Amino acid sequence: MKKMKFLVSQLYMLALLVLPFISSSCSDDDDPKVEITLGIEDGATVNVGQIIQLEAQINNTNTQGEIEYNWEVNGESVSNESNYTFMANEKGTYTITLNIINNNDNFQKSISINAQMYPSSFYVVNEGKYGTPGSVNRYQKGEWNYKIISELGNTSTVGVVNGNYIYIVSKDSPFLVKAELSNYSIVDKIEDGLGDNGQGNNFCIINDQTGILTTTNGAFKVNLNPLTLGEKLNDMDNVKNDKEDIYKTENYLFIRSQETVKVYNINDLSFNKQIGTEIKTGFALTKDGMLWAANSNKLVKINPNSLESEEIQLPNNLKIFIDTTYKPSGLCASITENALYFAHAPNFNGTDIYKFDITTQNVNKFFTAPTNYSGYGAGIQVNPQNGDVYLIYTEDGWGAHYLNTYIYVVDGVTGTQKAIIDYTGEYWFPSTITFQ
Repeated sequence: MKKMKFLVSQLYMLALLVLPFISSSCSDDDDPKVEITLGIEDGATVNVGQIIQLEAQINNTNTQGEIEYNWEVNGESVSNESNYTFMANEKGTYTITLNIINNNDNFQKSISINAQMYPSSFYVVNEGKYGTPGSVNRYQKGEWNYKIISELGNTSTVGVVNGNYIYIVSKDSPFLVKAELSNYSIVDKIEDGLGDNGQGNNFCIINDQTGILTTTNGAFKVNLNPLTLGEKLNDMDNVKNDKEDIYKTENYLFIRSQETVKVYNINDLSFNKQIGTEIKTGFALTKDGMLWAANSNKLVKINPNSLESEEIQLPNNLKIFIDTTYKPSGLCASITENALYFAHAPNFNGTDIYKFDITTQNVNKFFTAPTNYSGYGAGIQVNPQNGDVYLIYTEDGWGAHYLNTYIYVVDGVTGTQKAIIDYTGEYWFPSTITFQ
């Protein structure tokens, strides 16, 4: 009998010990822990101007009924949707908080995001304000270094990097300036010799000794060491008021002149032939080895070996932006895909950017221009190191509107916005971006 009482007593004590665990287990099943993620890691680093898509992800499958969302950035309510598009306007640390209400239960998730200036390096060649000398600015590691080269001619157009030097073309004298990249000092310049009302357009390096300067009065040979203007190329004698783009391939030199293309042999710069197709801007070399130019609503494909050309009509009334005065071409090629980028010009200015797939010949919108902004200068440039596409946009209007200029950086494949680089505060009138 005593043994029976002892056994009952032991079972009773065991039941008392097990009961809390059973109770705790049931409680956990009734109220499982809610975990919330936002689609980006806490402490992540992004670029100023980068588009970040945040999404509320809740792992509690028992969450039922209506769910209320409230997103906050640094304590300020910004959205009541389940998804939120975040963009940092300036560098610094941002606290992003998501508040969720479901069946009278409140949940919260907070993360920090660090915004930095886009870590890139490039030069911007500026036209200059209203007939004043052009200049070159440099962007490096998130900082601007202004007017590193400033004693240029009025309305500068392009900069061409060759070894330790950069060659800068201006419409007015000095038409071509050679500067050292190590200290940005000007070491040589060409100030005359272009003929009556001659203006500089563009420049191309042929070899270590020779370059070609295109102008309104035709294309000239340039001796690089020392920098001196040589003779005009053949078949350029009667050229006046021209707008000349230029591109060099392995065997030929292509010059857009008088709305056609003149082809020269690269070995001796002798005239080869003229491609009669009408062309108003160029050039871009795509991954399939073809050279491209354009004429308003048509792309022109040029075989750089056979020199045969083909016109391709753009659909949906698309028109490639072409300025009435000379500006470097905004027709650019992808370095990762067999594709072209160009700015559509529904009116006078280029706005949205389109991408032409050469294999399928499909044209799709690649990037939507910011509201009330249009492209300026070349407008489009591709970073040869990573394929990012750089877009120059200036606020529509006149006068002080030109102070508001921004450089957008987008992914060359997806068109996703990666950064916005502030270029405001001065009348820069950026013509083109140059990468080293």
